[in-house]
Amino acid sequence: MKITAVVPHVVVQRLDQPFGMSQWLWDVRASCLVEILTDEGVIGWGECFGPAEANRALIESVYAPLLVGRDAGEQVALWEAMYNRSREWGRKGISITAISGVEIALWDIAGKAAGLPVHRLLGGSAPESVSGYASAFYYAGPWDGDLEGEAAHLLAAGYTAFKMKVGGRPVDEDVRRVRRVRSALGADVRLAVDANRGFTAAEAIRFGRAVAGEDLWFFEEPVLPEDLDAYTQVRAALDVPIAGGESEFTRWGFRDFLARGPVDILQPDATACGGIRETLLIAGMASAHGIPTMPHVWGSAITVAAGLHLMTALPTAVPSMARERPHVELDQAPNLIRDELSDLACGPVMTVPDGPGLGIEIDRSVIERHRP
Repeated sequence: MKITAVVPHVVVQRLDQPFGMSQWLWDVRASCLVEILTDEGVIGWGECFGPAEANRALIESVYAPLLVGRDAGEQVALWEAMYNRSREWGRKGISITAISGVEIALWDIAGKAAGLPVHRLLGGSAPESVSGYASAFYYAGPWDGDLEGEAAHLLAAGYTAFKMKVGGRPVDEDVRRVRRVRSALGADVRLAVDANRGFTAAEAIRFGRAVAGEDLWFFEEPVLPEDLDAYTQVRAALDVPIAGGESEFTRWGFRDFLARGPVDILQPDATACGGIRETLLIAGMASAHGIPTMPHVWGSAITVAAGLHLMTALPTAVPSMARERPHVELDQAPNLIRDELSDLACGPVMTVPDGPGLGIEIDRSVIERHRP
């Protein structure tokens, strides 16, 4: 089955109300979706993390010419060809996110060609259901500081696990925000915090100690991802599990990351780190370090579907009947590109798609409506 075209689609959703994390507010959601066509009529879909226009330019100018005419089933060889072409100038960042979107689309094609869902190709075991956790409590946004109202809304929707943004206000103010959210949610649910690398090591430690009584699930990206000394300082000083990894790329980047022992939970993103197979290679290294993997998920229905399939095949760091499958992240900011793009139902309880490939049907009219 030969590849006849690799077509990146940029989709944009302009927001009436900006929402934000520790460093900036978003007034636009944009993504680069990747469509791969073949001479047998089988079409695959993928998605790239990061700046949509940059991903599209790189795919059109560098990667698509490498792939057209090649066998779509040679996923490993095609990945190596793309990576080797960019190795001299792009071992991290956009060059890898663009490869990631292409690679996911190739898995979609492989599953459709075989008549099997991707999780079967990965050798995964699909559970009856997968829990989604609400990534919420942003700065600004539709709820604009009404933490109690947002908590009540999410609890009513059925969520039992949550993550909130920190790092964008003075430490003492963020401590008060966490206490308000924990009080509103109650003690019987999970609550994590995500600084999006907004703290120094000293600030992260002061914050972590101040909220030690709030029984946090994990503390995500407390410091800059390239400052591994800061990561290890924070991890050594706090009892809360430290999570990170969404800003790292490929097995080589994660090899060096894991060697420093910076986290208790690893969070590679398949749309960023190199794709589905690369995520599993990274998770295998993490398991050898005794560290569980909980993939980062942020994007459209394509990203969520890829994350669900991945969850079925992640290696277990330590086998035990007490272990549960990782939760799938579902951000709660407005996301029409996720909610309208396909027939995938996203919520506190989900099922792994069982149709061929990623198992979702793409509504092309959504792409057309959201073109820039």
